[in-house]
Amino acid sequence: MREIEVRVVSLEEADHETAEFWLGGRLCGFTRLDEGELVLTIEPSDDGRAVSVNAHSLHDALAEAKRLLESY
Repeated sequence: MREIEVRVVSLEEADHETAEFWLGGRLCGFTRLDEGELVLTIEPSDDGRAVSVNAHSLHDALAEAKRLLESY
């Protein structure tokens, strides 16, 4: 299973608590604020199928998103 790459691409996105989650060179999800809580939205694949990720990789990616967003 591939690793998830986490990106925060601008100060503006960081201000909105937006971190992008990339899997295999494709944007597969992003964080956002919803009623003051940070949530992760996962997009379906281009063919509409579910996206499967390793739980350990997702855990690490969420921790990295938190670290990156706190660094801004």
